[in-house]
Amino acid sequence: MSASAPDDGQHYAVRQVNPFEGVLQVFETTDARAYSPNGAIWQIQVKARRPDHTWRSFGDLPPIEQFFNFGLWDAQGGLHRAPANPIMDIGGMIKAADRITESLRSRIAHLPFPLIDDHECWSTDHLGMPVALLATTEDPQRVGDLRPTDWQASRLAEHGFVSPSLTAQGIPPSGETGPRQHAEQLEGLVRRHGPGKTWFRRLADGSGVALTPSQEESPRAALDFPVLGLKSDWPDEQVCALVEDYLSWISPQLLTLQRIDDAQRCWLEQRARSRAMDLAVIYRLLPRVIDQGLLETARVEAKLRRTAR
Repeated sequence: MSASAPDDGQHYAVRQVNPFEGVLQVFETTDARAYSPNGAIWQIQVKARRPDHTWRSFGDLPPIEQFFNFGLWDAQGGLHRAPANPIMDIGGMIKAADRITESLRSRIAHLPFPLIDDHECWSTDHLGMPVALLATTEDPQRVGDLRPTDWQASRLAEHGFVSPSLTAQGIPPSGETGPRQHAEQLEGLVRRHGPGKTWFRRLADGSGVALTPSQEESPRAALDFPVLGLKSDWPDEQVCALVEDYLSWISPQLLTLQRIDDAQRCWLEQRARSRAMDLAVIYRLLPRVIDQGLLETARVEAKLRRTAR
């Protein structure tokens, strides 16, 4: 986690994967936490005693504390509180929320926060090579508890992915098998070619060691890990085209990644230009920009489209 002093809070970022939805920004203090997928609107959670402790029969049992959603905060509008149980310590919760939002106000000028989720679960092929990213965590103690599911291109309720290459082959994005046929075709491809699941600990140089049940570790070079979370160098040209269509579709979210080189970032920026609305939402989380003029044009377009609604 961040090296921030405990009184000031800790700030860091983790990826939202399977499906990939960008990078979540997190700020924590001793009694509250805030998180945001876009750096603008923050969910505020406050630690408090559970209301049921009031009705417990045995007075010698310690109270149970947990985090409760307390509201949404943004720098312009301030805190919009959610309804809370009146028997809770509302005054204490308000103070905790005020403290974290006051600290957060100065921290958001330094977005994005550093990524810390260096333990990664990948679907792997028969040679143990990474194919698609399934899960991440910053806590090595959680590796044994997490049970990553098969790779997903999008949420089941998301029907927006349309692959131009599949459409050109006469395969519609929705049809007899459901409303997300293109996503399902890509998901099936990943399942077939990456049937294994392997946890890796990534190192500072991009390499990684595989963590096996026997606790043995075997090194993997940085080049073995797909930079964008999905294998792109397939031997079949049609598969490569499908994967490229998908990466183009989520290019705005991929731009929030912090460990991609300038050539890869330039490729993503060019494709994100056509997804102006999505790009505008996460713009403040971009670690760096290669073509400022290109992205500014996209932001202007997004602003005009919002105004026209």
